[in-house]
Amino acid sequence: MKTTISVYAAFFFISVLSISCHKDSDVLGGTFSKVEKYMDICPDTALYLLNSIPNPEDMRGKAGADYALLMTQAMDKNYMKFSSDSLIALALNYYSVDKREPAMRAKAQFYYGRVLLESDKAEEALGYFLAAKEYFESVRNYKILALIAEETGKISRKQKKHAEALADFRGAFAMHQQLKDSMGIVRASLHMARSFLFENQWDSSHYYYDYALELTELKKYPFEISILHELGILYRSMGDLNAAEPYFLSAYQKETNEEKKYMECLSLGYLYMQMGRVQDARNYLKMSMNSTHAYTRIDAYTYLYFLEKDIDNFEEAIVYHEKADSITNAMEAVNSGELITQLQKQYEKEKLQNDNLRMKIQYTSFTLWSVVAFLAVASCMCYYYRKNREHKSKIVEIESQIRDNEEEIDRYQQEVEEIQKSKDLLQEENRSKVGELNGKIVLLAMQNKNLSGLLKELGGELAVGASSEQYISAFRLLLAIKEGTLRGKLSNEEREKLFSLFDLLYANYVSRLLELCPSLTRHDLEICCFLKFGLTHEELSRIFQTSPDSVTKAKGRLKGRLGVSPQEDLVLYLSEF
Repeated sequence: MKTTISVYAAFFFISVLSISCHKDSDVLGGTFSKVEKYMDICPDTALYLLNSIPNPEDMRGKAGADYALLMTQAMDKNYMKFSSDSLIALALNYYSVDKREPAMRAKAQFYYGRVLLESDKAEEALGYFLAAKEYFESVRNYKILALIAEETGKISRKQKKHAEALADFRGAFAMHQQLKDSMGIVRASLHMARSFLFENQWDSSHYYYDYALELTELKKYPFEISILHELGILYRSMGDLNAAEPYFLSAYQKETNEEKKYMECLSLGYLYMQMGRVQDARNYLKMSMNSTHAYTRIDAYTYLYFLEKDIDNFEEAIVYHEKADSITNAMEAVNSGELITQLQKQYEKEKLQNDNLRMKIQYTSFTLWSVVAFLAVASCMCYYYRKNREHKSKIVEIESQIRDNEEEIDRYQQEVEEIQKSKDLLQEENRSKVGELNGKIVLLAMQNKNLSGLLKELGGELAVGASSEQYISAFRLLLAIKEGTLRGKLSNEEREKLFSLFDLLYANYVSRLLELCPSLTRHDLEICCFLKFGLTHEELSRIFQTSPDSVTKAKGRLKGRLGVSPQEDLVLYLSEF
């Protein structure tokens, strides 16, 4: 009575827990659906929704993997830097084990490649991009294929493989056009323009920059300043400094971000240095000195150093040079200190996370194992009772199958003996019939051998007959010879088994050969059997552990004994014998 009450209580507890989990999963699934809806049109909203989910670190299984993938995607679309690959690795590990969602695994592979690419691991990233590409090509998802083409193109361009990079960018451009994705078209156009710029193909680069700028101005995309700046770089690279000036000035005037404005000042200052407009260069370079970014100030001081040095203003040049050096030295010290601090904080954070995770795992494991142990005790007797019944039923079924097979074997053997006793054995139809019956006998004998072994494991006593055992052994030996796994030469006992098997399979094949030519040696009979079975010349030389020339000579001698002309094909003759 107490046991029954405990069982009911356990099932009630599990039912309540499952209903609660089901409700939580429904709410979480609704949130994930909203995140996916906003991911492309409002990625900041998608990131906000994900950040509003309480205790995401407690998620397990599919929910945890979905969250990790969506959070990585949202961070990527909001241009956030990844400190490590641990988040997306969680998703990829889950989807790699759970094969039911290949699309999610491929998407996780793509974003894992994005994270690796930001960590300067281009070779590893390329492998994941290509793995994702294989799946998305099979389902013709051109949206993600275009993104993959852009990423692989950037890797090729970084490796100075400009032809491969252009091929990828052209592919991305074509797919974005097919999808009518104007923002994607702009991105692909800029990638192609930059690739042509690196190759000094000015006209092509200018065409795609103009195309991207026109579409950007039409759609009000936030790429205009960047395109104007790069057009300035294009003309500066061509040596047309006067044409570069209005683009740099326009980028400077349109830029509203103060720090980025200082970068435009730096570009203008450097341009005016090249144009020989000393005062204009000095003014813009001094403005860029106000940047909070140390590297921008270093470049500004360095350019001013060369500017003052070229006009023989050495005192000012030395001052700028010393300022550039001092900031550089300070940055090196800060970077070293920050690196040490960052590593220490990362270590402490990971240690704390591991400790918390270990405690949660221990508590969860204790609770789960308690429930599992209780349910195991409650269900153990039922399981073993059912298993015992199945066990006995299986034994009866196997014994019955073995008996049926033995009866079939006896019946087939009687048919073979009747045909062999008749005078029509050499007729093609009867020979085929004997071969078919012998094949069935071998298959049934092998089946009985396996059933007998299984029956022995289950406690039964039936076994296959000695003749079946002999044929099975010979058939396995023949397969080992064919596969090249046999070691050493055949023993006399093994030869006899093979000859008996070939007599069984091919209507007294060996006996008929000896009747035709009693002078055939055991080696001759072996060659005839192996050729009948379909072994090649090279396989024969390997089996007999001799050279191909020796096999050729042996086959020639065999032709003479069998009365086969030198021009006739021995293999064809034996296959029809």
